[in-house]
Amino acid sequence: MKKKITYTSTLPEDVLDSVNDYSEKNNISKNKVVEKALRQFFFGLKKSDFREGFKRAALDPGMNSLAEAGMEDYLDIINKNEKEGK
Repeated sequence: MKKKITYTSTLPEDVLDSVNDYSEKNNISKNKVVEKALRQFFFGLKKSDFREGFKRAALDPGMNSLAEAGMEDYLDIINKNEKEGK
Protein backbone atom coordinates (compact mmCIF):
# COMPACT_ATOMS: atom_id res chain seq x y z
CA MET A 1 0.00 0.00 0.00
CA LYS A 2 1.26 3.46 -0.85
CA LYS A 3 2.10 5.76 2.01
CA LYS A 4 -0.38 8.57 2.58
CA ILE A 5 1.02 12.03 3.24
CA THR A 6 -0.94 14.93 4.69
CA TYR A 7 -0.64 18.31 3.01
CA THR A 8 -2.26 21.71 3.35
CA SER A 9 -3.49 23.71 0.41
CA THR A 10 -5.71 26.64 -0.42
CA LEU A 11 -8.31 26.57 -3.16
CA PRO A 12 -10.61 29.20 -4.63
CA GLU A 13 -14.01 29.09 -2.99
CA ASP A 14 -15.83 28.06 -6.17
CA VAL A 15 -13.48 25.09 -6.64
CA LEU A 16 -13.91 23.98 -3.06
CA ASP A 17 -17.69 24.32 -3.43
CA SER A 18 -17.52 22.04 -6.47
CA VAL A 19 -15.44 19.51 -4.55
CA ASN A 20 -17.94 19.61 -1.66
CA ASP A 21 -20.94 19.24 -4.00
CA TYR A 22 -19.40 16.32 -5.89
CA SER A 23 -18.36 14.67 -2.64
CA GLU A 24 -21.85 14.88 -1.18
CA LYS A 25 -23.65 13.78 -4.37
CA ASN A 26 -21.40 10.76 -4.84
CA ASN A 27 -20.94 9.91 -1.17
CA ILE A 28 -17.15 9.95 -1.31
CA SER A 29 -14.64 11.90 0.72
CA LYS A 30 -13.32 15.23 -0.48
CA ASN A 31 -9.77 13.94 -0.50
CA LYS A 32 -10.86 11.12 -2.86
CA VAL A 33 -12.43 13.72 -5.17
CA VAL A 34 -9.18 15.68 -5.24
CA GLU A 35 -7.12 12.50 -5.68
CA LYS A 36 -9.29 11.36 -8.60
CA ALA A 37 -9.09 14.79 -10.25
CA LEU A 38 -5.30 14.91 -9.90
CA ARG A 39 -4.87 11.39 -11.29
CA GLN A 40 -6.98 12.32 -14.32
CA PHE A 41 -5.00 15.54 -14.73
CA PHE A 42 -1.64 13.71 -14.70
CA PHE A 43 -2.98 11.03 -17.05
CA GLY A 44 -3.95 13.83 -19.46
CA LEU A 45 -0.43 15.26 -19.26
CA LYS A 46 1.09 11.87 -20.10
CA LYS A 47 -1.36 11.44 -22.96
CA SER A 48 -0.39 14.87 -24.30
CA ASP A 49 3.31 13.99 -24.04
CA PHE A 50 2.74 10.77 -26.01
CA ARG A 51 0.77 12.67 -28.64
CA GLU A 52 3.59 15.20 -29.07
CA GLY A 53 6.14 12.38 -29.25
CA PHE A 54 4.21 10.66 -32.01
CA LYS A 55 3.91 13.94 -33.91
CA ARG A 56 7.69 14.42 -33.72
CA ALA A 57 8.28 10.81 -34.75
CA ALA A 58 5.98 11.24 -37.75
CA LEU A 59 8.26 14.01 -39.03
CA ASP A 60 11.40 11.87 -38.64
CA PRO A 61 12.31 10.08 -41.91
CA GLY A 62 14.18 7.35 -40.01
CA MET A 63 11.15 6.57 -37.86
CA ASN A 64 8.93 6.47 -40.94
CA SER A 65 11.27 3.94 -42.56
CA LEU A 66 11.16 1.75 -39.44
CA ALA A 67 7.37 1.95 -39.34
CA GLU A 68 7.06 1.04 -43.01
CA ALA A 69 9.39 -1.94 -42.56
CA GLY A 70 7.36 -3.08 -39.58
CA MET A 71 4.13 -2.82 -41.56
CA GLU A 72 5.67 -4.91 -44.37
CA ASP A 73 6.59 -7.61 -41.83
CA TYR A 74 3.07 -7.45 -40.37
CA LEU A 75 1.52 -7.83 -43.83
CA ASP A 76 3.77 -10.82 -44.52
CA ILE A 77 2.61 -12.47 -41.28
CA ILE A 78 -1.06 -11.86 -42.14
CA ASN A 79 -0.62 -13.26 -45.65
CA LYS A 80 1.20 -16.32 -44.30
CA ASN A 81 -1.54 -16.97 -41.74
CA GLU A 82 -4.27 -16.63 -44.40
CA LYS A 83 -2.51 -19.20 -46.60
CA GLU A 84 -2.22 -21.57 -43.67
CA GLY A 85 -5.91 -21.08 -42.81
CA LYS A 86 -5.34 -19.54 -39.41
